[in-house]
Amino acid sequence: MATSTTGRAADPATEQTPGLRLVRLDHDTDETRTLREAVVRQRLAPEQRRFVTEAVRTLPQADTDPDRIPFAMVLADARPTDRLTALDTCAGFGIIDLRGPLRDLVDTPERAALLRAYYVTPEWQGRGIGTAACSAPLLDPLVAEAAPRAHEIVLCVNHANEAGTRTYLAAGFVPTGRTYHGGPNGPQQVLSRALDTGAHGVPGPRNERTENTQ
Repeated sequence: MATSTTGRAADPATEQTPGLRLVRLDHDTDETRTLREAVVRQRLAPEQRRFVTEAVRTLPQADTDPDRIPFAMVLADARPTDRLTALDTCAGFGIIDLRGPLRDLVDTPERAALLRAYYVTPEWQGRGIGTAACSAPLLDPLVAEAAPRAHEIVLCVNHANEAGTRTYLAAGFVPTGRTYHGGPNGPQQVLSRALDTGAHGVPGPRNERTENTQ
């Protein structure tokens, strides 16, 4: 199980969702280099690894695929300049995939983007970060920048991952009625929502971790 450099533990009953920003990791800046060092050191609990693969494996894969855009979830006021600060202020990771298995998931893959390899680290779970980071105010501008033609965001969540499903539903995703069988850990439910870059409020705290297909 991952450990924070601060030893901080989340208490869902007393802590509110912190402000966040999503930082693309496919650009070469001082900040992205620091965040890349941090995300490959993040570790998930064994039960999370049933449903998602850590950035130490998925980030190198994204680096070799121009259709995959990796990003980090970072506290809004943080501008990490060293690895320890980045580890304390980077709450999670994800990838926007413009190709992947989209042809198996939607009728118009050229107009969709896939959210994958998405997770919140154990230290930051229980504060609504997973819901906030995949809701329209944060995620959709990033998707629109990476995929100007996209009009929907889709994801796959394992049928056994009830906590992740609750998180995605709270962020506005809805089941499409399709099932994806290409993952290594059993069938996955396909969820989708329309891309929206308008003004929204960030959802309040929601429960549990978020994980989906690699």
